[in-house]
Amino acid sequence: MTEVLGLHDPGKVETFAYYCGPESRDPLHAHFRSTAQHFTSLSHLDDGAAARLIADDGIQILVDLNGYTREARLKVVARRPAPVIVNWLGYPGTMGSPYHHYLIADDYIVPESHELYYSEKVLRLPCYQPSLRKRYVAANTPSRAEVGLPDEAMVYCCFNGVHKINAFTFDRWLDVLSRVPGSVLWLLGSGEATEARLRDRASRRGVGKERIVFAQKLANPFHLARYGLADLFLDTTPYGAHTTASDALWTGVPVLTLSGRSFASRVCGSLSRAAGIPELVTESASRYLELAVELGTDRKKLEALRDRLRAERDTCTLFDMPLLVSKLEGLYQEMWRAAQKGALPRPDLTNLDVYLEVGSDVDHDALEVQALPDYRAFWQERLRRRHDHRPIARDDRFVTADVLGAWG
Repeated sequence: MTEVLGLHDPGKVETFAYYCGPESRDPLHAHFRSTAQHFTSLSHLDDGAAARLIADDGIQILVDLNGYTREARLKVVARRPAPVIVNWLGYPGTMGSPYHHYLIADDYIVPESHELYYSEKVLRLPCYQPSLRKRYVAANTPSRAEVGLPDEAMVYCCFNGVHKINAFTFDRWLDVLSRVPGSVLWLLGSGEATEARLRDRASRRGVGKERIVFAQKLANPFHLARYGLADLFLDTTPYGAHTTASDALWTGVPVLTLSGRSFASRVCGSLSRAAGIPELVTESASRYLELAVELGTDRKKLEALRDRLRAERDTCTLFDMPLLVSKLEGLYQEMWRAAQKGALPRPDLTNLDVYLEVGSDVDHDALEVQALPDYRAFWQERLRRRHDHRPIARDDRFVTADVLGAWG
């Protein structure tokens, strides 16, 4: 969000920023204070007082940038202190709440056929994620040897948090290493126990422990300076890279991703497409694996992708922040016109408790649901069993009138 507030046209949008976090005096915090037309901390106020302050400011459209994340103040949002409430950026998915009217996404993250998975009305930007065009990168780039990487190796990297690495993703990466001789996998460092588990799993699969290299966590300027030592970023699924992907693409490192159906699994695909490398966005595990191997053994093809990213960085959609902000202002106008006409969307919460119950009953460590050939039939069978036990009301998602008729 660093650039967004300062790029708004003050003739179209008056910006009020409400801060919910702990006391802060760092440069980024000071930047937001200086670029918002109004900046107010809510941290010292209880929920009722905070909601009253927002209402008294006359806010027309309240954009919730937190969702279900750290420092969120959802009890403030739930008091509906503004006529229009929007879910954007902080939480990559539906809020499933009665008070969020809109969700901002893009055509790739939420195709029209996926709108049934969201309680909010979906509106779209050219690319959903804003990004910072002027990242500070430390002047000194370390050598591969200095960070523990072999000089001539094919270096696959993933700097997502290790909590995003599940067994299905990691085993695919090990398959890639097995098929690309001399390659290594460069991961973001974590605790010793976690790193040992990953290396042990690699060893059991016949991949030497030394081929799993961990990067010490560093301040972002130093982290960005070493990014270029990697050849190809391998994304995780079903929770993929978001800002981490933007960092990779900005530094010229191509990102290979496997998109699923959920919001969090499609953000990285949106970013890679907006950066100009749509051919690295895959929708099957087999294609993801084959492309990772192909690029690992065809360095000229990989270098051409890197050259394209660098050449188009300043003109691609991903880093065109004036375009994003202009389109965002258009969405705000659309929302407010609907509010004035009394035509705000009503969040569809039908059967969400049932879907949560049925979805939580699946062992997602044992079954990669997004890889199922017939996703809809898989869930409808589980919903049918639940319906036999306790009837489910009709909805416009998976339990339609036709489905209920077939169930009898």
